[in-house]
Amino acid sequence: MEAKERFNQIYTETRGELLRYLMIKTNADPEAEDLFQEIYRKLYIRLVRSALPILDPRHYVFSIAKKELSRFWRRTAQKRQSELPIPEDFDIVSEEPPIDERLLKEERMGEVWQLLEREPELNRRAFLLFYGCGKSQKEIGEALGMAEGTVAQRLFRTRQRIRAVLESMQNDD
Repeated sequence: MEAKERFNQIYTETRGELLRYLMIKTNADPEAEDLFQEIYRKLYIRLVRSALPILDPRHYVFSIAKKELSRFWRRTAQKRQSELPIPEDFDIVSEEPPIDERLLKEERMGEVWQLLEREPELNRRAFLLFYGCGKSQKEIGEALGMAEGTVAQRLFRTRQRIRAVLESMQNDD
């Protein structure tokens, strides 16, 4: 089957489900359509350039979609971070934070330790090596026998869970 015909067949089979998936994952962001087009552009390139068949087209299309969504959310987070205002007192250097800030930080650290105890062993180890020992994600991956991307994912998800619990605790007060 020619690449164009195969592409049309895969597109017809997956377009509705993929577009719904992207709209849900991006909260109907206008960029969902851009992601949709990018996914099919990559599929077409793969079909034209490779002689190897795609055994499970739906799985292949959705694996591209997951990677593109990951890039989308990373870019979105970076954009939000870059748009944050610079604090006006950035040039003031304080030798030591006030006592109330230190106590609040110590209390918060105690809460973080308790939340870390709930995490799976590998997540806890990665988190402690990264934040406690200052190890890079690559070093942690080598020490724990996992890929650097897996370490990054574990750190990200652990931070998310801890942050969510701490924010809900703060909102309850």
